[in-house]
Amino acid sequence: MDNNERILRSSVLNKNPINSLPSKPTANLEQPVKFISNKSSHTTPRINEKIQLIPRSSTLQSLNQTELTLLRKKQSRLKTTALSTLKDLPSGLHVRNLLTSTLIFAQYEAGTAVCIDPAGWIITCSHCIGESEEEWKAKPRQWLLYYTGLAIEVECRVWDRKRDLALLKVVTMEIGDDVIGDSIPEFSFVKLGVQLPEHRLSIICIGQPGSDDLESSDNRKTKYSIVEVSKGSFCGMIQGQDPHENSEIGSLKHDAWTYWGYSGAPLVGADDGLLIGLHSSWDENTAMRHGVPLVAMRRFLEECLPGVMGLGGNET
Repeated sequence: MDNNERILRSSVLNKNPINSLPSKPTANLEQPVKFISNKSSHTTPRINEKIQLIPRSSTLQSLNQTELTLLRKKQSRLKTTALSTLKDLPSGLHVRNLLTSTLIFAQYEAGTAVCIDPAGWIITCSHCIGESEEEWKAKPRQWLLYYTGLAIEVECRVWDRKRDLALLKVVTMEIGDDVIGDSIPEFSFVKLGVQLPEHRLSIICIGQPGSDDLESSDNRKTKYSIVEVSKGSFCGMIQGQDPHENSEIGSLKHDAWTYWGYSGAPLVGADDGLLIGLHSSWDENTAMRHGVPLVAMRRFLEECLPGVMGLGGNET
């Protein structure tokens, strides 16, 4: 499928994305992570692993200087715009939870992910981690950022090229001086839907548009915010395509605005906030956006992490 783009890229520019405006940082933000006592944790021991907590001033040993500089640059921009990002969200009871559950990759190539369990289990597209098994195994750890600028390090635990899905686990987290004793982080998360969404279901998408203008003949940069929110609709599935086969192009179709860097971005129902897919790709001939569908995500998680709370939280 030569005309189908899958690698951290999506569709042509939309003149009316929902932008967030610059603002001074503030403490009055919806926080993506809360610290609780061990006794109050809602996570099960089987899927709850100890997370290394490091001071914000720490040197991140897994990054070279160029990577660290880029992370700190993105982090600074996110902190500056966090309040306006929150204020400019579309109306809806579940959109704030989606924002606090969405993460962006700190690397140059961009990419997006979403948390599906309070213990710090995260799902994204496999090609955001690597285009081959050898590539992701060579660098299984990545740094991600929340809209507040909070930085976490994740480790890829399961990589599925056919479904275009990867399961990540938070292993390290930057913290401030206000974290007390043996408290543990509990992460904001979204739940998966349980059935195929209705055609033309209204959806919300949050992702990280890349900084390079792919429509420009020179090295022009885009003017998008690091985190953008868009609305659209679920447009059905590719007829005749196996919903678990998403390695070339996602079998789900949608029309929410996206740009390169949106791969792995969550697609949720606007009314209930349930996850119905991950944006992954677009069709150059039709300009239709594509994604990994709910059925593939549910089967993937049932196989590798059946106790995840995004599935309902029941052990099997």
